Amino acid sequence: MGPYSREDRDLNLLMEQPGRRVGRRSFLQVARLLAAAGAAGYAGGTVAGRGDGGTAAAAAAPIPGNRREERLLNVYNWSDYIDDRTIPLFQAQTNLRINYDVYSSNEDLLAKLRAGPTDYDIIVPTSDFIPTYRALDLIEPIRQDLVPNLTNLDREFVETDYDPGNRYTVPWQWGTTGIGFNRRRLGGTVDSWGTLFEPPAGAKGRVSLLREVTDLIGCALIYLGKSPNSTRDGDLAEVVKLLKAAKPRVKRFTTDTYIDELAANETWLAQGWSGDVFQAQDQNPDVSYVIPREGSLRFVDVMCVPKGAPHPGNAARFMNYALHPKVQARISGYVSYGTPVSLAKPLLPEDQTSDPAIYPPANIKLSIVTLTGQKLQKWRAAYEEVVGP
Repeated sequence: MGPYSREDRDLNLLMEQPGRRVGRRSFLQVARLLAAAGAAGYAGGTVAGRGDGGTAAAAAAPIPGNRREERLLNVYNWSDYIDDRTIPLFQAQTNLRINYDVYSSNEDLLAKLRAGPTDYDIIVPTSDFIPTYRALDLIEPIRQDLVPNLTNLDREFVETDYDPGNRYTVPWQWGTTGIGFNRRRLGGTVDSWGTLFEPPAGAKGRVSLLREVTDLIGCALIYLGKSPNSTRDGDLAEVVKLLKAAKPRVKRFTTDTYIDELAANETWLAQGWSGDVFQAQDQNPDVSYVIPREGSLRFVDVMCVPKGAPHPGNAARFMNYALHPKVQARISGYVSYGTPVSLAKPLLPEDQTSDPAIYPPANIKLSIVTLTGQKLQKWRAAYEEVVGP
């Protein structure tokens, strides 16, 4: 991240038109609200967390654990992945200013971190990339002493293979990979990856696939009846053959445009993430989401602190805030992804908590894929053979 201009990053919230819902992957301009809060010197209210106590004096006190004594937090998150109140309320309650930048794929994020030091304090990679970040020494342990709300996490998000005990990660939201489709344009329902990977001729130019190594390769393996973690050369050759055959009918590989394209009837079939498709559905009632009968992938996006971040103490304070049930409910309710904090569920609309597309029942086969070492190299090679570098 380059140096911030005086105006741009003051309250860089990257939001779009008021009232629009946002999900995993452009955020509403609320600079006036935040500027007013800053001009008023507001640092009162209560800080979400254990005890919930917060005063102006406490908010103005130095926060331990920072490398730079600045009341600043630099966040790098997926585009379309936060509600319109969490950042303004956190800034108003803590007197910390947030610079909020966005990216659209794990590959983009990893390339940014590998290119050299940044000023980011929080990044939000998907959990399957954590072994790679650890191996490359790109992230550092979080200040768990400043995140007492870790106790709010459901056990399955604590006892993980990618980061047992949450030393390096704090879950943000979780979801599934599936298919967004237009019932009216396709003349019915979709229940198989086959409709997406071998699309009907009438859908030519109306199909999009994810520009994401894990989802593209993993879901193709599932459709072909292979292990979603396979690294066998023969299996990956079949994936490449399948995807190359589909490519002439694919409009684009994308992670950040398919929401609008589904909503506008420009795309009829889209490989996508659950919450994103629900956003398109909000704008277009003909859009539905399905987890294919062959099974699919489940992902967890996690907050991490990049190695050498300037404000790890501020990062920990935001992580603690984000784990409060009320905050989790606000984010999850807005973006339509699953919350890792079950205490937030009673605060969510019943139509969300009872929706099997958001909280799938146990009989739906979902896999978590972890990319590291040889698997990452082989999968990326297969991906680039189809999509390009």
